[in-house]
Amino acid sequence: MRMMKKIHHIIITLATILLFIFESNTVNAQVNDQAINRDKAPRVEIYDENNNLIKTINLEEKSIETDDPKTKSIIAEQTVTAQSVKKYSFGNTTFSNYVWINGGYYFYNPGIFEFELINRPEAVAVEVYKLGQVYTGKVVWRDVAGWAALDWRDTTLVKHPGSYAFRFKNDGSGTVQIKHGNLKYNY
Repeated sequence: MRMMKKIHHIIITLATILLFIFESNTVNAQVNDQAINRDKAPRVEIYDENNNLIKTINLEEKSIETDDPKTKSIIAEQTVTAQSVKKYSFGNTTFSNYVWINGGYYFYNPGIFEFELINRPEAVAVEVYKLGQVYTGKVVWRDVAGWAALDWRDTTLVKHPGSYAFRFKNDGSGTVQIKHGNLKYNY
């Protein structure tokens, strides 16, 4: 009888140890999955004229990762009279390399920019050029579907007053399909 109690006690102890090990591995796996998913999370990356990453915005967490304290206050609303602001609307386009917005037209004092994706491309960029075809940087949306938006005034890529041209670029593989979008300017 004593032997049965010892065996029973040993079995319960082993079961408890195995349960603890299993739960510990499950927690570690969840932490690792979160880290992997963070790399695939929808996000916006802003690059300077040398293509150095200067800011990352995680669209799921709506957090900003930057070393520059000036850029931590992104998406600050600015008051502008409705009469002064103009809007350029563009329609459906599909591309595997790049396409200029409005054929490379220069928009004076650009502001809110938005577009709707039909597919979910790996990465779609919008390159920024000031007068004279001078590249000032780009914004890259990674793993984003549906609507994407940004206020150019909240980046360091455009400075007011000034005129800028914009070019969609496929920064991934395959094709990018855009349903439509808008660029507000003349702020």
